[in-house]
Amino acid sequence: MLRRLTPLIIQSRTIKHTVDIKWVRPEYIPAYKAERSGDLEALPPIPETALGQAYALSEEIKDAPEAVKKIFSVGHLGKKEYNILVKSHFISKVRRHQYDESTAETRIARLTGHIRCLQDTMENDPKNVIAKKTVQELIDKRKKLLKFLRQYDYKKFEWLLEKLNIEYKAHPDTYNKLSRKESLRKLTEMHCDNIKNKKLDDYRTLLESQQGPFLTEKLEALKFIRSEQIDLQLPITVTEQDIKKVEEQLKEWTIKDEIKQQAKKKKRNILLETE
Repeated sequence: MLRRLTPLIIQSRTIKHTVDIKWVRPEYIPAYKAERSGDLEALPPIPETALGQAYALSEEIKDAPEAVKKIFSVGHLGKKEYNILVKSHFISKVRRHQYDESTAETRIARLTGHIRCLQDTMENDPKNVIAKKTVQELIDKRKKLLKFLRQYDYKKFEWLLEKLNIEYKAHPDTYNKLSRKESLRKLTEMHCDNIKNKKLDDYRTLLESQQGPFLTEKLEALKFIRSEQIDLQLPITVTEQDIKKVEEQLKEWTIKDEIKQQAKKKKRNILLETE
């Protein structure tokens, strides 16, 4: 057992001392933030002078004086009535008919309005524990409904995301605890992969640069072998098709090489202009 662990310990020590990798803990983003919930826009622009949902249906309020309208406005009635208007605003975007209240898209729109109202509350009062817990529960519930709609009606799912301006962020399949050791291991692997890919790219460019002279020599050798076989009346092993194939490969290489040279010249000119 010790013999197996010894090379790993030596390898980890050498990597630790030779590779300079700094690990910084990622910034914590609360679950109610738009970066994690997927809400791409804020609350809709509903003015404070807008009438409450129940009072706007009254015929008498239309001819009432401005003082009476102000009493029944959202600015006077409070946050609760404003939240009702926000929910109805999102529901009106996706509802199938006037009495649609229970379809998946209507429920998602209602949850979206409630979530954005609570997000605004949390921005103004980050220590509101009840609102924080509620908004997290609503986000999880909306994710489940979106997952259901995505599975059974993908076209409507895409249409709903566009209408409500939502980005779908599903629950992760596995939950990995964030640790410094694991992050350093992944960063070291990425660093080694970058070094390996850089060396492979350099070697590939070297081989591509040598391909042109090699094809030229091959073409001359094939022509010489064919001509000698014809002169000496020997069995011909090199056909004209083989020669044409090499000529086409050489032609393709020259075109690619010219494009690369032009790109290098443009890059040099841009660097000289910036300096």
